[in-house]
Amino acid sequence: MRFVFHLLNNMRSNIPMLDNMRCFPKKYLYIPIDFLFEVRKMADLPIAAVVRIAKKNGAERVGSDAAEALVVKAEKYIAQLTKEANKLAEHAGRKTIKKEDVDLASKS
Repeated sequence: MRFVFHLLNNMRSNIPMLDNMRCFPKKYLYIPIDFLFEVRKMADLPIAAVVRIAKKNGAERVGSDAAEALVVKAEKYIAQLTKEANKLAEHAGRKTIKKEDVDLASKS
């Protein structure tokens, strides 16, 4: 885990919060990076394609937060469908997922 202690020490002293923090013992100044920055996984589906599908289905406009939510939901659905189709292909003694596996998986 990386820490940002050196950033706190090297920042300008005209920030009031940092002046107050200098009186704390050093062990309290170690802040994990994960708490400072939001870590986002990059989507596998392109957002523009999902927005295009939404517009083809009647959406006049799609907000960026809605597009992001649609991408996340679509990826979860595809992942679940793939897992089910893979189980069916393995049951049939194949490593390759075929259209019939996907069709059967979508029905269940």
